[in-house]
Amino acid sequence: MPTEHSWNALIAVHAVAATFALVVGAAQLVRRRRGDRPHRVLGWTWLSCMYFTAFSSFWIQQLRPGSFSWIHGLSAFTIVTLSLGLWNARRGNIRAHAGNMIGTYAGLWGAFIGVVAVPSRLVPQAFQSNWLAMSGLTLAIVAVGLALVALVTRLLAQVGVPSTTREPAAI
Repeated sequence: MPTEHSWNALIAVHAVAATFALVVGAAQLVRRRRGDRPHRVLGWTWLSCMYFTAFSSFWIQQLRPGSFSWIHGLSAFTIVTLSLGLWNARRGNIRAHAGNMIGTYAGLWGAFIGVVAVPSRLVPQAFQSNWLAMSGLTLAIVAVGLALVALVTRLLAQVGVPSTTREPAAI
């Protein structure tokens, strides 16, 4: 079992997926159009990152080695709200979909603040011990996320995908 302040591959990929979800989620919120293909592609990308982040947290037990902590309860709640958001979108209940997804995104920001604000956590300690490498890694993740958003939007526009909002599915 890793010590309280050790990185492993799962924690690193978990952190990358969560950071990527922060970037893609922000891009999704600032886009003006909703329901078009870029929205759906970015949404599925964000949803995949969020599911991975939430599910992978069950194997990260550094707060209480060998058992679950309150953070795992938040992960279960996140899985439920993501699933409800997806279900609401499929049913055409766009207002509920938006509420689930925006609320989950706000929760992701809360988790991020909790991770970086506590000095004994891995991310602040990594920045203290190697701030240049951690800053470069963070910038690289953000750059890849923004590049993905730009690439998806551009590619879909080039193939003539209409950027109008589609009609919601019948309830």
